[in-house]
Amino acid sequence: MKKNFYEELGLKKNATKSEIKSSYRSLVKQHHPDAGGDKEQFLAIQNAWETLNDPIKKEKYDRKIFSSNASFDSLNQNWEENFNSKKYNSSIKDKEVEIWIKEIYNPINRLISQIIKPLNNEIKELSADPYDEQLMENFCSYISISQKKIEKVDKIYFKKLVPNSISALGLDLYHCFSQVKDALSELDRYTQGYVDDYLFDGKEMIKEAKRIQSKMALEKKNKNF
Repeated sequence: MKKNFYEELGLKKNATKSEIKSSYRSLVKQHHPDAGGDKEQFLAIQNAWETLNDPIKKEKYDRKIFSSNASFDSLNQNWEENFNSKKYNSSIKDKEVEIWIKEIYNPINRLISQIIKPLNNEIKELSADPYDEQLMENFCSYISISQKKIEKVDKIYFKKLVPNSISALGLDLYHCFSQVKDALSELDRYTQGYVDDYLFDGKEMIKEAKRIQSKMALEKKNKNF
């Protein structure tokens, strides 16, 4: 029988956010392919984490598997009602999508890229001597600037409701910048105590954000947004 996401992470259905994160971190280290782990198991863990770490996806998933009265269609309808309360004709819907892409998706995607692209080089420079004060100061400056950008992303995202026809893209965008936000928190914790676990977790979250970013770019291209 296929495991649900909680079972995949070895958790009970009432697991806290901290417990979910702790279990994910432990399992990732254990099953990461680079450490000799099983690739399929690693992907299953990542898939479970992608949902349970996202408040919106988690709520939707919880209602789906724990409520006998809720069907997937009704859950999807509830999600759409949260983002859209009015009915629009086709031409207005198209215009709505165009505006959302221009005013929400594009600026957020640019800010995410500005955070993600320099990271490998920032880590490489710091790795020359993590205890060098100037190198650490430079890395902390990168984190601080990036956190201000992600705060801006938060504000931009909630300026407009996600159009019904692209609610999946809206969810992916939310999950992408949430991963970046969490990654920056982990990297910041690393600078405070040089605990490699935080650095590893931050890098893995950024990898996941990049994966989602690529997925969104492909979807956007395929649908000619």
